[in-house]
Amino acid sequence: MTSSSINRLKPPAFIVLALILLSTNLFSQTDEVLLRIPTDQFSEASRTVLTSLRVYHRFPEFLLVGADFKALAQLNKAHLNASIIDDRPWSDSYAVVGTHPGNKHQRTYTGLSCRVLHSSPDFDIVKAAPQVFEQLRELGYTCVEIERWEIPAETHVTHLPLGAVDRPNDFISDVIANVSDTVIRSTIQGLGDLGSRYWNNTNHDSVSRWVKARYIAAGIADVALDSFQYGGGWQANVVATIPGTVTPSAELIVGGHHDDMPSFGQAPGADDNASGTAAAIEMARVLKLINYQPAYTMRFMGYAAEEAGLLGSASYAQRARTANRDIRCMQNYDMIANRNPVQTDHDVYIVWYTTSEAYRDLHAAIMTHYTVLNPVPTISYRSGSDSYSFWQQNYRTVFCIERDFSPYYHTSNDLLQYLDIAYCTEIVKSGLAMLLTLDMMPASVAGLQIRDWGDGTSLYASWDSVQVPDWYRYKVYIGTVPGVYTSNSLVTTRWTRLNGLTAGTRYYVGVSIVDLAGREGVIIELSGVPKVVPEKPTGVWVENYAHGALLTWRQNLEMDLQGYNIYRSIDSMTSFVPLTTQPYTDTLCIDTAGTAWPRFYFLTAIDSSGNESAHSDTVVLGPVVSVGEPGGGRPFTFRLEQNYPNPFNPMTNIGFEVNGSGVVSLKVFDVLGREVVTLVDEAKSPGRYDVVWDATTAASGVYFCTLRSDGKVTTKRMLLVK
Repeated sequence: MTSSSINRLKPPAFIVLALILLSTNLFSQTDEVLLRIPTDQFSEASRTVLTSLRVYHRFPEFLLVGADFKALAQLNKAHLNASIIDDRPWSDSYAVVGTHPGNKHQRTYTGLSCRVLHSSPDFDIVKAAPQVFEQLRELGYTCVEIERWEIPAETHVTHLPLGAVDRPNDFISDVIANVSDTVIRSTIQGLGDLGSRYWNNTNHDSVSRWVKARYIAAGIADVALDSFQYGGGWQANVVATIPGTVTPSAELIVGGHHDDMPSFGQAPGADDNASGTAAAIEMARVLKLINYQPAYTMRFMGYAAEEAGLLGSASYAQRARTANRDIRCMQNYDMIANRNPVQTDHDVYIVWYTTSEAYRDLHAAIMTHYTVLNPVPTISYRSGSDSYSFWQQNYRTVFCIERDFSPYYHTSNDLLQYLDIAYCTEIVKSGLAMLLTLDMMPASVAGLQIRDWGDGTSLYASWDSVQVPDWYRYKVYIGTVPGVYTSNSLVTTRWTRLNGLTAGTRYYVGVSIVDLAGREGVIIELSGVPKVVPEKPTGVWVENYAHGALLTWRQNLEMDLQGYNIYRSIDSMTSFVPLTTQPYTDTLCIDTAGTAWPRFYFLTAIDSSGNESAHSDTVVLGPVVSVGEPGGGRPFTFRLEQNYPNPFNPMTNIGFEVNGSGVVSLKVFDVLGREVVTLVDEAKSPGRYDVVWDATTAASGVYFCTLRSDGKVTTKRMLLVK
């Protein structure tokens, strides 16, 4: 391109920047940046980029995401709200620093070496050394450290079906009548008598053994210490299990932490959190008292080192997700025994999390029907207790905490004598009623997807099968307002076509399971918009490849998609001509024609009726600076690209390069180092290659892809989520 033509075309600034970056090969870097992407834009962001977005932490309003420069450029070009939190990530530790209950909205870090990356009324994201977070905990802040560990990110909304709890169940009422305020009082006092229960105190082992003994005394035969390492030693959660009799692979968890603060002096921790520990123990005791045989496996837990940053629950939940365990719901109880005696109300906070809205509503309805409590939903304290750890791993959660926050929080006056045991007992009753109700409810559907049929009047909904022994039908809802449905139908298949819709209108589709007794599970909801014309292709990317251009893009999801038209222009942002005479059906194309630079490309999608989408973003390929490869291109290197998509289900693409001739090995291993599959084991010439791994028969979890050639080895981590 001549300088005069550049002046005449006046290309947008991002194209000029792309030319510079491509000519200097900056986009070939694999450096990571940490981004903040709004939760409601994450699905679109994932569809926009070709390289993976690595989710490290969930927040109600946004996700903390790792991305390379290529993905960042695509997000910015698509005008998605992805902002950089840290451009030099993982050089130090990160933590979510929660609000000090006695000093709300006044978090200060004077004298501490740290950097605040994000601030909100309820929490900050802070970058610092681990010892700084320990200092903040001593000051009364909650600090949950963020690990460099990819987590699945689900954006489904949940709703409680009408009539799920419209009146008390006589059986449940009879069961919860066995909850004993005397036993609760005894458990709280017994834990308080053990002294300070902070993680680094010498008695932390005896605390776990005491809690274990309490479960055994309640009649639980299967009680285990679940150990994990922290601070150079071992800590132990306590897990008491009542096995399920119908679907034992599905689990319901009730828990509360058994450690306390501060680490010095006498810290009885009666309210925080002997009260929550007592709640879990008492629920287990009552169920064994009546010899209840649950349908699902029930686990009652005491978490260690919660005060050190939710360590016990984080360890347990992370391992549960890696093993792909089917935890239907985690109920958390933390500080449930303080009530201002001057007040006449019996308010209790129900802390809820996005994607767990139905469980908030269920617990609230149960409190209203079975107790004198007044439920007050709140978003406060979300990161301050163990339910947060399970939510981070994409499990449904609900968390109960007292409405009147204890004035003796983290002091030596957190004593039994200041607690309202009658109030605590009511919360325990509501928790047990919640547990029994969940045990009687069918499962919720998994893997819900909504796709545009493509005719402007239809959407296609599909979902995965779930083990429900007395399954009857799937119930499909639809409406134009979230959670407000104008019609529903019963279907027997795991998919349905929704007809008679209006083009361009957003519809909210909910799906639940109904069993033979007429009981209905939680509704899982997603939305979609029926359109006549296909969506424009996204994630379009071009790069130098051999002696031409390699174009890649995301696959469109319309059901009637026929393919794509690819357009190219040489030395101009106008006069584009199609490269193909028929719609191109792949999502990768190599253009080898000619040597003129720069080249401009865009794509359109074509449906079976011949409707053509708007054109995609235009991408540009600039001239390649010769660095030694014959023909003027860059030399091949030994490198393994990050698979995409990642997380994936069940197929993912793995790209790699080798810079010498010889035998190349590409294998996948599980977290225990066992070989899962050999993808490549043969001689290769220098070049770039792509391999697809179909993991249909593999279990969800973390896998490692290892490339070996000529004595060199490199590995990438992959996440399979089914």
